[in-house]
Amino acid sequence: MQNDKASHTAYTVLQGVVHTGSQRRTEWLVSADKMSACLDILNSSDEGRRRLRQLRNPIISAGLMVMQRLLMPGIALHYVTRKKVIEDVVRANIAQGAGQVVNIGAGFDTLTYELSRDHVDLTCIELDHPATATQKRQAFVTDAPGNLHLHPVDLSKTAISDALAQIPVFDPAVRTCFICEGVLMYLDPCDVERVFAALRHVTSGGMQFVFTAVPRMDSPNINVTWLLKRYLHRLGEPLGWTIEKSDIEEFLAAQGYDLDMSVDGHDMRRKYLSRLSGGPFHLGEFVVSCAPMQKG
Repeated sequence: MQNDKASHTAYTVLQGVVHTGSQRRTEWLVSADKMSACLDILNSSDEGRRRLRQLRNPIISAGLMVMQRLLMPGIALHYVTRKKVIEDVVRANIAQGAGQVVNIGAGFDTLTYELSRDHVDLTCIELDHPATATQKRQAFVTDAPGNLHLHPVDLSKTAISDALAQIPVFDPAVRTCFICEGVLMYLDPCDVERVFAALRHVTSGGMQFVFTAVPRMDSPNINVTWLLKRYLHRLGEPLGWTIEKSDIEEFLAAQGYDLDMSVDGHDMRRKYLSRLSGGPFHLGEFVVSCAPMQKG
């Protein structure tokens, strides 16, 4: 990602969500509030408006869908369903007493914005690259709730614990739900382990960590095409950390965490897409929820 520009991937994911919510076949998967927030973000920048024009042009939009099938079949629908899994986990944690939500590398995801409007007493924090965070702040400048805090930080240079220490509203004594969606796979394995170590110690009030992970490109459990690897390298966003779903529990135990659940593409399809009859759907990336092991 270029230092002075918002993430290309962040725009692509947002474009996929808007496309899914704009199709009669799948519009029910994207709430009106989420669609409104996504459109606000896209309309706030030249690149976002360009992406909207692509979606509204039948020829270009069809071309984008062909490209999706060539790279990652059904990935736009996957973006929406993985977000639904994460939202379900986070809202359940709030119902169980979480008073803070921290989204690490939030990109243009709108969940913390939606949560901050639904729960006025909830502290919602996003940590993201300055270019992306600045663009998002511009999108919400007129109606951002007071409990939503968009904190620009380059996490390649600043540790998560140091970043949170710079945010006055972050309370380490409050039960916190951390989100890291579509981020860890771009980090080196040692950096991923540092994330888990940092989050285990940054709060004393209890925490839940929900994140996404992917297996290797040559795994039989993923249905991406050979073109994707070249595409990611061209974007400057190659995959770093990969892991099989079957290995995640052992990995978490080594980091000092207990696995609560892991949800893969098959699970997402069964739970959220029963109304759809067939069609391509991305398999590979899965959602994991975990918590630090109890001492003693």
